[in-house]
Amino acid sequence: MKILFITIITFSILYSQTPPKYLKAPKPVDYVSAKKFSGLWYEIARTYNSFEKDCVAATVEYILTEDMNFQIKNRCFDTVIGGDLIEFNGTAKPLNQNTMAQIQMTYFWIFTKNYRVVYLNEDYSSAVVVDNNMNNLWIMSRTPFMKKERLDYIVSFLSKYMDTKRLIYTPQDSQGRYK
Repeated sequence: MKILFITIITFSILYSQTPPKYLKAPKPVDYVSAKKFSGLWYEIARTYNSFEKDCVAATVEYILTEDMNFQIKNRCFDTVIGGDLIEFNGTAKPLNQNTMAQIQMTYFWIFTKNYRVVYLNEDYSSAVVVDNNMNNLWIMSRTPFMKKERLDYIVSFLSKYMDTKRLIYTPQDSQGRYK
């Protein structure tokens, strides 16, 4: 009985820490073309993560390989635009054979995590990639800057699933320099 009581109290505390409207991440988009998704993306905003702690002008490049997988090249400047370049590379593969809507990313051969594309423009000019619990999130654009109307729309969409005050807006180089 004591264990049951402790279990109930523990779950009650954990549940009360997160508003119910933020408990579920949005479903992935129906389809993501690997060919159209490949290429360079600029990070417009993200949630906190330790590996990007001091990053500015962050980008990610998805390079499509013959076997429907991606090589991933993450780059950013350390603290200031034009500062030391930070790079880390990984791989991604689709969780479903014909779409990149859900992908598994691996870095340093041992760190593997599943992500999903939850927002994608028809023209593939902007996207949102998240992990399953919305702890890691990236708002991405094909250009270093996103129109305010588009960004406001995306943030409004995300507000149904998270506290958007958690977003960190990424300074980008006015010339789009990333390496």
